[in-house]
Amino acid sequence: TLEVNLQEPHSLLKDLKLSELEELVVDIDAFRRLEREAASEGGGSKGEDNMAIHYWDALHKVTLDEIQYLKTGGEKGNHASMVNDIRGMFKGQSMAALVQMKQDIEQKLRGGVSGDANGVVDTDYWQKVLHQLDIHLAKMELSEIHSKMLVKQLEKLDVKREELRKKAEAGETVEDTKALPKKLSSAEMAAPLPEGVEAGFGNLEEELGLDDEIDLNGGNSQYAMQDKFRPRKPRYFNRVKTGYDWNAYNKTHYDHDNPPPKIVQGYKFNVFYPDLIDRTKTPQYFLEKADTDDFCILRFSAGPPYEDVAFKIINRQWNKSRKRGFRCTFERGVLSLYFNFATHWYRR
Repeated sequence: TLEVNLQEPHSLLKDLKLSELEELVVDIDAFRRLEREAASEGGGSKGEDNMAIHYWDALHKVTLDEIQYLKTGGEKGNHASMVNDIRGMFKGQSMAALVQMKQDIEQKLRGGVSGDANGVVDTDYWQKVLHQLDIHLAKMELSEIHSKMLVKQLEKLDVKREELRKKAEAGETVEDTKALPKKLSSAEMAAPLPEGVEAGFGNLEEELGLDDEIDLNGGNSQYAMQDKFRPRKPRYFNRVKTGYDWNAYNKTHYDHDNPPPKIVQGYKFNVFYPDLIDRTKTPQYFLEKADTDDFCILRFSAGPPYEDVAFKIINRQWNKSRKRGFRCTFERGVLSLYFNFATHWYRR
């Protein structure tokens, strides 16, 4: 499985409450200390150790800023208004340009550069700019580290896929846990769960097996993956969400210790397009008929140098509410499509 969250770490902070952020910063401090102790015991920090220290230091800065943001009123607070004005200075700037800007501000604050027409430097203002510049640089560093970690995990995933493919070609079977969900009536929805069973019990996300990908070219295409602009399939990391359907029958005949068979409740697709030739076009997905009405084909298309890639999924109506987990975005070269199936019930 992929051991790196596809969302950048600092973007997850916005979903946390103040109390959760305060607990998190304590944990981050602990990790910073542990990484430094490990580095010193090893006679210095190089490579991965160094990157880990940079990661926790950067995340510590961003988390403290998020705490200050919430403590000063959030979106409507004075801190947010000031921050938004200052951050406009950093938009579109490269890392090198921002580092140079930081050096210039530090020199200004040391008195090495004159201020306004009267030679006065607004120390308070430039200190705030310098602080926000540090936060912005920390976020850029987190994004860079996250991308490196993601690439490494994708390489591991490619190796695993190749191993599984060889096993499949050797005649080993792949377990298929798919099951078709049933519609729930209003009475079934209202019935209590068996004793000892909590809501969400048994819900699980698992990596989609190799047998879920559909070969669109008959298996005849072979390309040099190291060639950046040669046609090839994109990398992908997909998840299938499974869980128990506690309908009236299952509530009667199953319990916590003897649960019913799991069913597919939704999917998460992440398809990677880092080398698109035409970056003005957003990758798209299409639903097509399969060989049976119980399934359908989900095809992703992005254009050169990437071939289309397709997967066989359960044919059910999607719940496209964001509150129910639906997501369709294309950011930093990753097309993310997350959806859960709609839950139906019959009205009496």
